[in-house]
Amino acid sequence: MRFKVVVAYDGTNYQGFQSQPNAIGIQSIIEEVSSGIAKEPIVIFGSGRTDKGVHALGQVYHFDTTNQMGSHEWLRALNTYLPLDIRVLNVEVVTEAFHARHSAKTKEYVYLISRDYNLFERNHETYVKYPLDVAKMQQAIDSFIGTYDFKGFGAYVLGKPTIKTIYQATLQETPTHLIFTFLGNSFLKYMVRSMVGTLIDIGRGKKEVTVIKEILETQNRQLVGKTANPEGLYLKEVGY
Repeated sequence: MRFKVVVAYDGTNYQGFQSQPNAIGIQSIIEEVSSGIAKEPIVIFGSGRTDKGVHALGQVYHFDTTNQMGSHEWLRALNTYLPLDIRVLNVEVVTEAFHARHSAKTKEYVYLISRDYNLFERNHETYVKYPLDVAKMQQAIDSFIGTYDFKGFGAYVLGKPTIKTIYQATLQETPTHLIFTFLGNSFLKYMVRSMVGTLIDIGRGKKEVTVIKEILETQNRQLVGKTANPEGLYLKEVGY
């Protein structure tokens, strides 16, 4: 039987979602707990990686098992034994044609910037102490929408396609926060954080609004802003 699972987690204490040889990944924790519940080895397949310190509101993974427990039983058992910073939101039976990564059509990320330093939220948002020109940032963020070669904004991995489509890129301003939302078909490693880092430089007046179009045309990483901190990044939802 194959199960699709939606899981949320606080990435603060982990080296990312993927299992690590010399560090703790969220995948390893879930596999260990799942194997104990099923009384057989369980391997999970995620929709993609998240980096050290990055959070998820709706990461998706699937796994196969011969255990006959139902979806509700799996949901209850996983949340009983997983640590408190990992929470399963939904479990459902799917066909063997479903694959958490290969079947994914879209991913939505949210990035949170705080204008006021909050000691108790420092692991869940990024604090920017500099004044930011939000109007310029909102003007610039529209340049991401469309299909482009995003090699300049991501860490290139041999064999991985760098042409991506961004369907939505928005910046919402509240009295205390800036909330960035990016919806695309897929994303490169560090891509969202590099995009946000470049927008921060535009907001600070260190780069022109036109720099995003220039990077997309040339893939010149020298023009990209500093990669934004991981604490503010959330994988919000995976669409199928």
